[in-house]
Amino acid sequence: MLDLGSTDFNLAVSSIDASQLEVLSSSLFDEWEAYVDQSLTLPDYSLFLQIEEGSINGWGGIKSTAGALVVGITAYGGLMSGVEIISKQLSATGNFLSEQALSKFSCAKPQATVKRKGGVPAAIQRLFVRVQSGELSPTEASILAEAILGNDAYEVPGFLETLSNAFRNCPRHPQQAQLPLDEFTETMPPEVNGSELPKPRKRRSPDLPPPLHYRVEVWRESKMKRKQTKVTVL
Repeated sequence: MLDLGSTDFNLAVSSIDASQLEVLSSSLFDEWEAYVDQSLTLPDYSLFLQIEEGSINGWGGIKSTAGALVVGITAYGGLMSGVEIISKQLSATGNFLSEQALSKFSCAKPQATVKRKGGVPAAIQRLFVRVQSGELSPTEASILAEAILGNDAYEVPGFLETLSNAFRNCPRHPQQAQLPLDEFTETMPPEVNGSELPKPRKRRSPDLPPPLHYRVEVWRESKMKRKQTKVTVL
């Protein structure tokens, strides 16, 4: 399975109990799943969402087989344009997940940190951009693409050759090409009148047993499989 991209988020909100965490996590997954199914034009893929409480730490990722990814990419004609379109669709699904997480767990933006990481489509898109700019030769890009795809590339006979031809034939724009970001972190620290909030004084508290923390995992292995949920005490 190929990693198509992921979104990490940390929400500085109060701890919640296990039952509420499970309900909210499941609801967030359902909304994300519906958005991805509508927005991502791949024939099949898996979705995975993990939420831990204390503050809320979440991670959502999308994976697919090489065959499903190639079908989605080639639906838009050339590989270069197809990779760009699929990358944008995946980026939008990550944005949706983080925005819905803030809403679902009642977290204000200043209390959130979000990191989005591109997967295989974004990595291949960057190779096209680097070939366009003259930073890489088509042969170098082909070698790197094979390394990115790994053994999954051989699931689709002839795909590496087709991708190599696309690198050779992509237009060159040395002054215009701009690399898309592989990873984006959005941190919004709290401020008051342009300055940081004062740190509260720490009061010594009596020794108490450590609180229980919970992790909820929600996933769907493919479009044909049902959602599954697992709750773990950490």
